[in-house]
Amino acid sequence: MIQEASKHPEKYFPVKTLKSLGLERQTCKKCSTVFWSSVKREICGDTNCVGSYSFIGNTPAKSPMEFPEVYHKWRKYIEKRGYKHVDRFPIVARWRDDLDFNIASIIGFQPYVTKGEVAPPAEEISIPQNCLRFADIDNVGYTGRHFTSFTMIGQAAFKSPEKYDQAKYVKDLFEWFTIEMGIPKEEIQIHEDAWVGGGDCGPSMEFFSRGLELGNQVYMWFDMSDAKDISEIKPLKIKVLDMGMGQERCCWFSKGTSNSYDAVMPNVCKYLFEKTGLKPDWELYNKFLPYSGLLNMDEVEDIDKAWKEVISLMKVNISVEEVKNKIEPIAGIYSIADHTRSLLYALTDGALPSNVKGGYNLRLILRRALDFIHKYHWDIDLYDVVVIQAEELKTLYPELIEELDGIKKILDLELRKYKQHKEKVENKIQMLLKKDKVLTSEDFVKYYISEGITPDEIQSAYLKQNKKISVPTNFYTLVTEYFESRKISETKEQKNKLTEFTQNLPATKMQFYEDTYKSNLKVKIIKEFELEGKKYIVLDSTLFYPTMGGQEHDIGKIGDKKVIDVIKVGNVIVHQIE
Repeated sequence: MIQEASKHPEKYFPVKTLKSLGLERQTCKKCSTVFWSSVKREICGDTNCVGSYSFIGNTPAKSPMEFPEVYHKWRKYIEKRGYKHVDRFPIVARWRDDLDFNIASIIGFQPYVTKGEVAPPAEEISIPQNCLRFADIDNVGYTGRHFTSFTMIGQAAFKSPEKYDQAKYVKDLFEWFTIEMGIPKEEIQIHEDAWVGGGDCGPSMEFFSRGLELGNQVYMWFDMSDAKDISEIKPLKIKVLDMGMGQERCCWFSKGTSNSYDAVMPNVCKYLFEKTGLKPDWELYNKFLPYSGLLNMDEVEDIDKAWKEVISLMKVNISVEEVKNKIEPIAGIYSIADHTRSLLYALTDGALPSNVKGGYNLRLILRRALDFIHKYHWDIDLYDVVVIQAEELKTLYPELIEELDGIKKILDLELRKYKQHKEKVENKIQMLLKKDKVLTSEDFVKYYISEGITPDEIQSAYLKQNKKISVPTNFYTLVTEYFESRKISETKEQKNKLTEFTQNLPATKMQFYEDTYKSNLKVKIIKEFELEGKKYIVLDSTLFYPTMGGQEHDIGKIGDKKVIDVIKVGNVIVHQIE
């Protein structure tokens, strides 16, 4: 779509408005991205093109904002322009069978509102949606800007085509940056792009300043859920605006601190450094941070080469290994800060660490935090950190304070499991050493998943026997990819088999959306069948919530039959019984 939009910018982008704001259309000589700027530029402003974040220690924003303050100021500003505030959706995406967690501010409105099937809470809205994404775990703590949890401030509109006002929407966002944040317009670059997600797509405009992307305004006009390519996309019934702005990034940019973690979670980071007694080499770290974006695992093919490039740009006369050894414990502190916040969000909304569905991501980051604590012998109780997180966020998300007692029980249980695991690991590693084999990336993932052994534990054991071993730098990304591929494969296979029995059945009335607390319902059995020795029942309506959105299925009885699994197949709910 981006090629199509670039050829016909007047059709897809608010060209007249951008020109009226004093911006001119240009092309980046480095990456060929088409962008808009009020001054002549050869480079588009993306981190990969400019090479560093130049706002650190030198922000052009007029005044610093604390993390909750960003949304409070945005809300006050945007409500004056006709947008209605909407409270966040749960971070556990229970209304979606293709997602475990909420990953963007638009997710709460997909697919029903964006497809024009359900009316939105207002035609123009603002929402402080907290989100979870786990594709960047290896980047967290290192790049200074990656999180597993973040708040995407949503500026959204759901309008009939004749009422859709693209010019207003881009001006509203542009003036937030230039007037409210006080960023001079010559410091802003707006990239032409395209976006797809949740079966919808459209042209988009990305807002950058001094190397950092602050927000992305998507003009979501097309349904591509059944399309094979751009020629088959269809117009949505309504035109949608989907702007996602990083609340963490606005906070960081306004403060110009060395990294985003200190800006967003100042009390948590201060506590962790004081509690551990860690005395970092801040001079080295501050030289490292401006170039840390070059270590982004999503965009780097050769991470070792990227590290060498970073060291070269830092202009320090020490080895890559020495720099890594000094940076890693700092990255550990910031990872613990990030991971505890993610756990606070998820556990508050009812998710649990586990070895299935989205729960494996929660257990993964929990154990990564505990691994840092174990490796450096830090005296840190994760629950104490969670409490500080909840206090720091209470003006934005007051509900987080209410679930702390339950969260403590979960974290205590997970800690006991972690300690039991550590006691068993040594014998397993010794057996591995006796095999004396060269380990591949797949081996590291296998031993972690099957035995719970981390790469650090294997590497440490090998070094004690004077054996060198190479550990995959993107290890946690590989683990996440393994679970995701397995989950998709298993779910698809099961649903394909069940589809043969459900394809001609009417949609099940999902009564669990009507009344969460209702426990009895008069129903009609539509179909009973057996598949691979398992018995299934389909009803005309049900109170049983199926496994989806990171939440396990309900259990109970249909008459005298015990329900042991509940699966959503298209619009039909299938109940497996004993």
